[in-house]
Amino acid sequence: MDLDRECVDELKKLNLPGVEIHHQDFLQFDLSSIDCRSLKVVGNVPYQITTPIVARLFGEIGAPSPWLSKIDSVVMTVQKEVAERFVANPSNKNYSQITLLIKYFAQAEMLEVIPAESFIPEPNVTSAVVRMTPYKSPKVDCVDHKLLRQIIRAGFKQRRKMLKNNLSFLNMPESELGAMFASLKIDPMVRAERLTLDQFALIANAVAARR
Repeated sequence: MDLDRECVDELKKLNLPGVEIHHQDFLQFDLSSIDCRSLKVVGNVPYQITTPIVARLFGEIGAPSPWLSKIDSVVMTVQKEVAERFVANPSNKNYSQITLLIKYFAQAEMLEVIPAESFIPEPNVTSAVVRMTPYKSPKVDCVDHKLLRQIIRAGFKQRRKMLKNNLSFLNMPESELGAMFASLKIDPMVRAERLTLDQFALIANAVAARR
């Protein structure tokens, strides 16, 4: 699948058996239209749209894509800095919303770093190969996955602020928020970048229980 007409024309000339070529925008393509039981997604991804492509493949927390159950694996060449965000752990500067989206849906690992001189023409960035293997179902215990997504988004909206200060949309008094964090054994002064996905789920479950 490619938008580059020249690339598509060259691929068609190869006349590869069993290969279907789609001249389409991946971000608009309906993967459900592919008639197969399982999908292995492989690509050298345009760096500026890496995150939208991942979101297109997996969906959102609480709203998985219609084709997620078909995807066996995703292997992509991406900018190294992006790959580091995909596989980051809490308290790392690369830890972000996209990290948690991927952790919710899949196990991610960086397989290889590729220097710029490996490409023609040579880009101005170092690349890396990342593999993401989707789970059969999310490995997080959460009663309201859409609320979990809201809390994560709010937490990283201003990542230098304490998480509780980013949760004003919950309309909970600060004293109640502080007591809730304490009951979960989570530091009330914590920033979003220090919490695991499971800890975010604990907070979402505690909020849901108070509604």
